[in-house]
Amino acid sequence: MRTPLRLGAVLATTVLTASALAGCGAGSGDTIKIGAIAGLTGTFITEEVVKTAQRVFDDANDAGGINGKKIEYIVKDDAGNAERTAQVARELLDAGVVAMAGSASFTDCDVNDGLYRQQKISSVMAVGASPTCYASPQIAPVNVGPFTLLTAVALHASQKLGDKRICNFTVVLPGSEEAVKLALDKWERLSGLKLVINDLTVQQSGDLTPYILRAKEADCDAVMFNTAEQMVVPWLQAAKTQKMDDVDFLLLAPAYTDSVAKAVGGLGLNVYAGSEFEPFTSDSLANAKWRETVTRASASPTAFSQGGYLSAKFMVEVLRSVKGEITRDSVNEALKTMTPIDDPMMASPFVFGPGEAHAPNQGSKIVRLTGLKWAVVDDTFITVPND
Repeated sequence: MRTPLRLGAVLATTVLTASALAGCGAGSGDTIKIGAIAGLTGTFITEEVVKTAQRVFDDANDAGGINGKKIEYIVKDDAGNAERTAQVARELLDAGVVAMAGSASFTDCDVNDGLYRQQKISSVMAVGASPTCYASPQIAPVNVGPFTLLTAVALHASQKLGDKRICNFTVVLPGSEEAVKLALDKWERLSGLKLVINDLTVQQSGDLTPYILRAKEADCDAVMFNTAEQMVVPWLQAAKTQKMDDVDFLLLAPAYTDSVAKAVGGLGLNVYAGSEFEPFTSDSLANAKWRETVTRASASPTAFSQGGYLSAKFMVEVLRSVKGEITRDSVNEALKTMTPIDDPMMASPFVFGPGEAHAPNQGSKIVRLTGLKWAVVDDTFITVPND
């Protein structure tokens, strides 16, 4: 899903990492330390997330900080390694961070949820991916995530496209099977329909043609598939070979990329994808402030950088609401009692709250491949109702 870093990006990463590490031991009573875990090296690179979040915090500091104190943003690189993820979380706690914001790590939630609960430190996460991210009292991701997104794109197929025979093919990551089933069960309750095919056995490698043939033989109106570019492109190419031109193909956010559009936009298939926020390729007013910020941050304009922007923005607002000294306890209390924050980039208000689980973003907009670009289908979010 990520493009390997070129030399310039590597140098930028080095500078960012060095700056972050230098800040670990430099804190004082004059700063408010906020931590983040991200992939600055390795195969899952989320550099644009923390670069954009850093810009938001810098803007807050340039505007006078929080009650006269500067925000010190400490970013740790876990390199996509679970052992490293555990290690850097402890380093952040030792450095005295009062909260986390802008984290974007595939392993953070599963590895560190227990530590965050034990240490009572809260994380406004930029990019959550595993079920644990949405089932913790200490973590609230700003992105909608793969499970709510699965329900949303299925609702688009049944409610907007009028599809009746909907088929699902999912590559299930370890620990995610129950969350996938719950998301699909929810769609069945909301739509009154039943999936014609629900195949959760798709492997991350191998020939995809047998799955496409199964969908074709079942006469599916719509086919959902949850993976990123490496599998989506051959998936759609196999569908084109089977002449499935009248089928609606529905993808999740990992496939909503410019490179996927260029690779398969010329096939002439009906391809849709769900977005995590206001679609990042849209020049809408809702994206204006984020786009200006990500440009000044010299970061890539992606859905991930939208998450970094929003998580930092929400953290700044919460910090400004704290009365008195800003400590881990006072930030926790402010998050638990915060007034929900509306933002046009999200389908539903962001709120942390006192609950045992947090999934505040409950909606998605749908984009469609039009030629070699993604276009927003309509200007309204599909919001998944709470049970």
